Amino acid sequence: MIGSGLKKLANENGMKVAKGVGYGSLRGYAATLSEGSGYKQIVLTTKFADPAKLQELQNKVNGRNIQRELRVRNMTFAPNGIGIVFNDNPGTMKKINEFIEWFWPLLDEAGASKWDVCTECGTPVTGGTWKLIDGIAYYLHPSCAEKVLRDLGEEEQARKDADTGNYLTGTIGAFLGAAVGSVLWAVVLYMGYVASIVGLAIGFLAEKGYNLLKGKQGKAKVFILILAIIFGVLLGNFASDAITLATMISGGELPGFGYVDIPALIVVLLMGEAEYLSATIGNILMGLVFAALGVFSLLKKAGREVSAAKVIDLE
Repeated sequence: MIGSGLKKLANENGMKVAKGVGYGSLRGYAATLSEGSGYKQIVLTTKFADPAKLQELQNKVNGRNIQRELRVRNMTFAPNGIGIVFNDNPGTMKKINEFIEWFWPLLDEAGASKWDVCTECGTPVTGGTWKLIDGIAYYLHPSCAEKVLRDLGEEEQARKDADTGNYLTGTIGAFLGAAVGSVLWAVVLYMGYVASIVGLAIGFLAEKGYNLLKGKQGKAKVFILILAIIFGVLLGNFASDAITLATMISGGELPGFGYVDIPALIVVLLMGEAEYLSATIGNILMGLVFAALGVFSLLKKAGREVSAAKVIDLE
């Protein structure tokens, strides 16, 4: 997605806006502008002929506190580009412009390739094509674009061939991991708290269990993880009630009942106590909301890992 601030930056620099991104030449360098929840991002597709100059550039970046001074949350250097993520707060566009004024001359000094140089073959492009690959715009020779597509297809097929897991063992692992996470959820809920970080823990353990038991890395993985997380939240909620009942039994507040009666007591309360049923439903819904907040990025990451690269023709 792209908002009004980045659209204005794109328009001021003769860039185009399509498919949820701004793309084109940003002061001489091929750039993709995009944003999401709490961040704005610039990705430059460029290469460096001299590794020593690239190292000098990285040293200059490391020598300045760009997090504090320019709101840069994260900056990564890859073989064919640079990613810059900014914390999105009021005034961030001003900081982005300050960053461009500071960093672009450093790119010039380091000899970074310009927007009209193909990042695939490293030679100038005339009459090239813009491709949006997994949300990043690349300016390529038509023949180089075809090669990139072939390479991506071969990599996807190789990944599928190397994946010897299966969904059954992965499902078992995911639910076992979520069950472990539900213990933490139950303890936190028993103490009177609900936190998205606990939902993240359930999701993390569910995925860890899925991978440890050799789950298949296919599209169904995300659906299985969602089911496991829901299971973990439900189990954690009822486990919290079980802790409460166990405490009451040990304190003599429920004479005639033992710990083995706890599951039956929960069923009786659900069927016969409207107030308990209402409170339980409320806790579960709140738990699912907080779990969703905690695991959203994890599920998004898992989805990317099992999906083929998405390629869109921009022009």
